[in-house]
Amino acid sequence: MFIASLFLSLGVALAQTQISGTVFSSEDGQPVIGASILVVGTQNGTVTDMDGNFTLSVKSGAKITISYVGLKTKTIEAKPNMKIMLDPDGKALDEVMVVAFGTQTKSSFAGSAAVVNAGELDKKIATNVADALVGSVPGLQLTGGSGAPGASEGNIHIRGISSLYASTQPLIIVDGAPYTASLSNIPQNDIESVTVLKDASSAALYGARGAAGVILITTKKGTSQKANINVEAKWGGTSRSVQDYDTFTDPGAFMEAYYSQFFNYAFYKQGMSREQANIWPTSG
Repeated sequence: MFIASLFLSLGVALAQTQISGTVFSSEDGQPVIGASILVVGTQNGTVTDMDGNFTLSVKSGAKITISYVGLKTKTIEAKPNMKIMLDPDGKALDEVMVVAFGTQTKSSFAGSAAVVNAGELDKKIATNVADALVGSVPGLQLTGGSGAPGASEGNIHIRGISSLYASTQPLIIVDGAPYTASLSNIPQNDIESVTVLKDASSAALYGARGAAGVILITTKKGTSQKANINVEAKWGGTSRSVQDYDTFTDPGAFMEAYYSQFFNYAFYKQGMSREQANIWPTSG
């Protein structure tokens, strides 16, 4: 009886339940086509059809995750005949970015720009801001820079070399004012966000100075809160690819090697005897 009860309970626990439901958008109430339905912790999933409907086999008490591009992901417990409402994910569209004439939301910005916030900068291990932008901003190239602390950022090109005769360096604006010094002078932890304006319409306010692109840097500002101290240490090492040769530290050893050079040349190359080779440097 005990064994029978055990197998019966296992069968109930592993039993699959057929669930179904419809996914709607809370913004307009329309069904969501192609929404992804995935059972949490498994690879079992499906997508909604043209009417937003789906059916799926899950274990009793399982949870499912519903996701769709532009809508917030939702995780709920699987039940029969579900009606799921997904809310719009307006976080990315409402993100505020710094542009030439102030601030603007991404949803209303029509130019070409890239924004790198403080969180993304902290993920990069770099000695200056320019090195941290490489790989984070499409179309930005950095050449001739050095990894040494305090070194200049090198040559920065946005969407290639913009002119053969005029300056090809982008205009750097820090907190609304032109910045002519090296970017390595600005501590990376003091930067709130970096906006790179890449097209002509975005940088039109700066005229000819922004022809090669504009890099807008916004630094962090103090807030009225308790003191917060952050300590971060980074270190590295360099070594020669070709190690140093052995050098003479004793003048006597140098003179011995210098004399051996003449002896070997006379004995092996000139064919002299040992007696002749011994006196060759002085006699000839």
